[in-house]
Amino acid sequence: MPSSHAILLLALITLPFTSTRIFTSTTAAPAAGKPKRLVTKLLHRDSLLYNPNDTVDAQAQRTLNMSMARFIYLSQKSSQKAHDTRAHLHPGISTVPVFYVNFSIGQPPVPQLAVLDTGSSLIWVKCQPCEQCGATTFDPSKSLTYATLPCDSSYCTNDCSGYPDECWYNIRYTNGPDSQGTIGSEQFNFETSDEGKTFLDDVGFGCSHNNAHFSDEQFTGVFGLGPATSSTHSLVEKVGSKFSYCIGRLNYFEYEYNMLVLGEGAIPEGDSTPINVMDGSYYVTVEGISLGEKMLDIDPNLFKKNDTWSDAGVFIDSGTTLTWLVPSAYQTLRKEVEDLFQGLLPSYPMDPAWHLCYSGNINRDLQGFPAMAFHFAGGADLVLDAESVFYQESSTVFCLAVGPSDINGERFKDLSIIGMIAQQNYNVAYDLVSKQLYFQRIDCELLADD
Repeated sequence: MPSSHAILLLALITLPFTSTRIFTSTTAAPAAGKPKRLVTKLLHRDSLLYNPNDTVDAQAQRTLNMSMARFIYLSQKSSQKAHDTRAHLHPGISTVPVFYVNFSIGQPPVPQLAVLDTGSSLIWVKCQPCEQCGATTFDPSKSLTYATLPCDSSYCTNDCSGYPDECWYNIRYTNGPDSQGTIGSEQFNFETSDEGKTFLDDVGFGCSHNNAHFSDEQFTGVFGLGPATSSTHSLVEKVGSKFSYCIGRLNYFEYEYNMLVLGEGAIPEGDSTPINVMDGSYYVTVEGISLGEKMLDIDPNLFKKNDTWSDAGVFIDSGTTLTWLVPSAYQTLRKEVEDLFQGLLPSYPMDPAWHLCYSGNINRDLQGFPAMAFHFAGGADLVLDAESVFYQESSTVFCLAVGPSDINGERFKDLSIIGMIAQQNYNVAYDLVSKQLYFQRIDCELLADD
């Protein structure tokens, strides 16, 4: 497999978006019982961009490329010291996160497919008039509920010269196209848990009028689920600071029960661990890693996040597929895996050389492989079976779904990221009120009727 150089570093130069009134109403909650949940389906990228000639090898290459790009994005984001500067992932076809969010905007409602991103607080969608936006765009002039925010409003923090009647934003990417447009408010529409509809009024969002050269015309924007920062407001904050997502196997593209739940109807069940919100991202405290009954000899201090902007700590992330560990923790895990396979399966040399791979098939050859577990502060465990520890590189080769963080650059050697392969078959719930993150291993279909 060729070495990947498709790493995109993107920096948000201005995000003129502040507000004290982003949501004003929803449909009425039921008088008794559990609140109706704001539910939206999460659609797997490869179910939307189906290619009958796609191969396992090509899918694996996308996984690696995307994970490396995403790691750089998050590490660049965490290292930014200026509050008005943020790194953002270019949502192009070769680097998009695994899932899209399905929702509608405006009246009459216009369906959207936006990139799921817990690493960003911004929501923006492609709007008319638009340069190089593709066919799927939202026309605010045809919506009964759209409102443009004027530049002299308290919401707008950018330079208003030349645009007195509109609040503009400009997201600039160091390796990729800009996203430019106006800040407005609109009604967002979601399904409820009983297959009804509910809405959120006056949602502040970016209405993007210039998206030059984005290669993926399927996506219509970015659905930010990150926490609020000094320069952005957050959808999560405005729906009660709670949300959850549940996903099945990532290699099962047509699974129908991948879902995102917003607000009080989110499902905070299972083991919980404290979550730390810093730099607009979600950090967790890893206290150890085990493989089978053996606790690996890894110093937990390697995973600590300092109360600074330094490149350290552990992210939990929705846009990274692989998991990345600090080098010494990775080497310890790698050595243990190599010892377990010694004399059983032949290793398979790969490029890049850090990639630990074996000849074989996960479903056939890894029956009985010991579970791996992340052990978090507070006693929560994220337990991974073989299909969450490895991924199928080709029909005859599988690889460890974990890499060393320093291969993305020496400056990132103290960062770790827990990706979506590790989170598959879990409902992961974020409660920013109690500052807890919950892991519940479950078939997502069982949650569909809750």
